[in-house]
Amino acid sequence: MAKKLDRFGWERDRGSAAHDRLLIDWMDALQDYPLDEIQAACRAAIIANPNRTPNEGHIVHEITIARREAALRHQATAWRHSPRVDQPRERVTREQAEAILLAAGFSVKRMPQVLE
Repeated sequence: MAKKLDRFGWERDRGSAAHDRLLIDWMDALQDYPLDEIQAACRAAIIANPNRTPNEGHIVHEITIARREAALRHQATAWRHSPRVDQPRERVTREQAEAILLAAGFSVKRMPQVLE
């Protein structure tokens, strides 16, 4: 992005302490995000404000917006595919539960009841 938006001559300062510090700041800010999210956020930041060079804070903000929108889309689709709650489920009796457990290979052990 520095070459594309080199308005301040950073490319000529490559290898200098200032340039190295700038790269370290970017890497520190974006190290927790996958590369595809960073690239998409860079595109979104440039499209959102083409007259301004984005900094690492703008990129993190764009990633946050994209993640929020993805979570909302997921929540909307999950809601449509959730089972219907208004239909009551049939209760399983104690005997049916024991038969299911035995079929799965579990044995039912009961504690002896203490008489008072």
